[in-house]
Amino acid sequence: MREDIFILRQELIHESIEVAKQIKEEYTQIQVIAGILVATDKFINEEYAKKVKEWLKMTKVARLYEKEKEEAVAKAEKEKAIEIARSLLEILAPEVVAEKTGLTIDEVKQLKKN
Repeated sequence: MREDIFILRQELIHESIEVAKQIKEEYTQIQVIAGILVATDKFINEEYAKKVKEWLKMTKVARLYEKEKEEAVAKAEKEKAIEIARSLLEILAPEVVAEKTGLTIDEVKQLKKN
């Protein structure tokens, strides 16, 4: 039970910071993220807090580069999941493939059609 609460807290912190990163005005964005870090100091994952602090120290150009890098990694992971799903569809049901790859059932069914 305690582990579930810890995981939920970490997910909420992460989601809050990701939402704050969408704030257009840079000064406000930084203030909100710093406020989240301060408010969650007692229970935030130390490694994640360090990563966010490093992000805050980056220049605007470096942040844009970091975002592009994260998007490229996410795209590569998605492509790998699709590749794995295609091979698994030969031997497993679409629901099982979706569960094992992290793709949605609709995505898997679309792959099966193609």
